[in-house]
Amino acid sequence: MPLLTVFLREQGGFSFFQIGLAMSLMNIPMICSPALITLLADRNIDARRILAVAFACSATVLSLIYFSTQIELTLLLFVFHGLAFVAMLPLQDGFYFSLAEEARREGHPTIEYPRVRIWGTIGFILPTLILYIPLARGAPPSTILPCAVVFCLLSLLNSFTLPKAKRVFRIAGKLPTGEALRAIFAPKARWLSIGLFFGFMAATSYYAFIGNFFDEVVGIEKRHIGLIINLGVVLEIGFTLAMPWLQSRIQLKGIIVVGLFCMVSRMLLLAFFPTVLTAIVSQIFHGMEVLALFVAPVMFLDRLAGDGFRNSIQGVFMMAIGGVARVLAGVVAGSVATGFGLTGVLFFGAASATTAFVIITFLFSRIPPPQETDNFPIHSSG
Repeated sequence: MPLLTVFLREQGGFSFFQIGLAMSLMNIPMICSPALITLLADRNIDARRILAVAFACSATVLSLIYFSTQIELTLLLFVFHGLAFVAMLPLQDGFYFSLAEEARREGHPTIEYPRVRIWGTIGFILPTLILYIPLARGAPPSTILPCAVVFCLLSLLNSFTLPKAKRVFRIAGKLPTGEALRAIFAPKARWLSIGLFFGFMAATSYYAFIGNFFDEVVGIEKRHIGLIINLGVVLEIGFTLAMPWLQSRIQLKGIIVVGLFCMVSRMLLLAFFPTVLTAIVSQIFHGMEVLALFVAPVMFLDRLAGDGFRNSIQGVFMMAIGGVARVLAGVVAGSVATGFGLTGVLFFGAASATTAFVIITFLFSRIPPPQETDNFPIHSSG
């Protein structure tokens, strides 16, 4: 991911708008795929087999992108890659929470979600370390694609080692997707969903073009771009491990608010001071951003979920909030980059993140965990 848009720019010949369009096309399936695939999981189709098919499809499409020489074909392939890729995270989140709920009811100990999620962080770092050597020796950016295919195949094999989640008895006539959609837009979660929509707009704009910004504005060598970006991901490990402690001090809402503030700060620092030092120092903010957008919301959503839509609520949220935001952000950020340059994208992202910060800080009240009493005051400042 850190070098994908650099690859499109250098070897694919993509303009800034076409890069934004590629990001949007990759995320178009997010508007339907996560909800559909997590619905299948809640309809008692084995989530492990769904994951296996998704990883196999992703490996196939990435292989075809490697050999593609036409922009139009590459853009089309990004749609199919997105179809497989975007459902993987919510499906695995739902799978974890289903297993955790089973263990809790049977009186068995469970591993906290952040301690499982941290392996995704490590997985994000590893390919960049592997790719550094060939890129340092002059290998083209397209080398990222065979590396990605190998990890798809390893993930495919891993899906056969996962434990089986128990089947859930469902009440006839109730559609998990509909229940999940009502839950994320219910009064308890409405402002969280709206605020995170703008948060995902900001994050998508940033990550779509930060590689190009480091390359073309800051002047960082391509082989170092992934390393600098992954410096923040390494620090993310510490933040993820510290999340239970942070949650006990400032609660999940506080983590989201602080993370959004960090996002605004990072983008403005880079926009006003586009130097190598700023690029490195700004990675300090990355860990809190990830907790705010990709960890704390998932835990909030599970508090809203019933057994019959524990998978679907993750997929529906990814569809209705994350998917729409990402598709819109890709095109808008590409247009901003074309008209105002890559620095303009950072200002646009900072404005979106500020909107998210204001909405969640002042309009959203936390969602209590199930063990708290049902008469928890909805408008508490917790």
